[in-house]
Amino acid sequence: CTLLAACSGDPAPPGGELDAATEVDGPPAAHARVHVVLFTHVEDNTPQGTLGSAQSRQAYTTLRARLVETAQRFRARSLPWVLQPDWKLLEAARLYEDAAMIASTAGKNVFRYLHEDLGVVIDPHSHENGGYNYTDVAYLLDQLGVGGSTVIGGHIWDPALAQFQQWDRFRVAVAGEKYPSASWRGDLLIGAGTPNHVNDPLVSGVWRPADRDHYFDDDPDGNIVAVGAWHDGVAGVQELVELHASGVVPADQLLTASWNVTPLALADLATVEATVLAPMAALRDAGDVVVGDFRALVDTWRAAGARAALYRP
Repeated sequence: CTLLAACSGDPAPPGGELDAATEVDGPPAAHARVHVVLFTHVEDNTPQGTLGSAQSRQAYTTLRARLVETAQRFRARSLPWVLQPDWKLLEAARLYEDAAMIASTAGKNVFRYLHEDLGVVIDPHSHENGGYNYTDVAYLLDQLGVGGSTVIGGHIWDPALAQFQQWDRFRVAVAGEKYPSASWRGDLLIGAGTPNHVNDPLVSGVWRPADRDHYFDDDPDGNIVAVGAWHDGVAGVQELVELHASGVVPADQLLTASWNVTPLALADLATVEATVLAPMAALRDAGDVVVGDFRALVDTWRAAGARAALYRP
């Protein structure tokens, strides 16, 4: 495996090969625990059906109840949960959140209730389809009373595929497509991917991508930060914990992992409870991980000196 400091191509960070006997003196520092984010993407085909139809309203109502129950499960474990919806769910909320519906959520639309009453962090997510871009999603979140996030909830990083989604355009504010009077600038990239996730990068850590062609090179002056997603869910987190414990990764290097707990998975919350929430709560209680949201993770990284040091096998 390779440690990349400021993402050079060398097989180890400056200073040579890591020595497990000497690199770690005592337990890892608190800021070096593995930082994990559990999030859910709701895609732009959800809810099913044409907006305004009976099918769409029923699908929205079913998903709405599921999101509330999911948030309650996370809260019962004191685990943060990040919800990243695309445009269609947000337009459905503006259409369907009437007095009868909000009676079950303290008189608030479901997004305000999730955020204000159940502690859910809400970020924009966009496939930039259907005439909506990221700024439009951010605008809709504002309209629903839960705006303000500058997280870019998923993007295509591969330079060969940059025409699909040009993440670096967010170095300045971007106007909306559906709502052209809206303006938004994202500054935190998560979920670097490729179409259909067939060649996603395997990386843990935080850095500032230099440009599309040098995505894994850190630019200390860059105004966009990226968070590595790693892989394999809970098993991957355990792998990162062992890298710290064994001294393969220095105790002062922040490692990251995040993954999408899909709406389909949320249809079986008992399984999510057993396979995600319970083991992550156990790792947190053991002091091995910090479970949070993307902004809190980057704030921790900055407070520790904002040193880019990526781990890539």
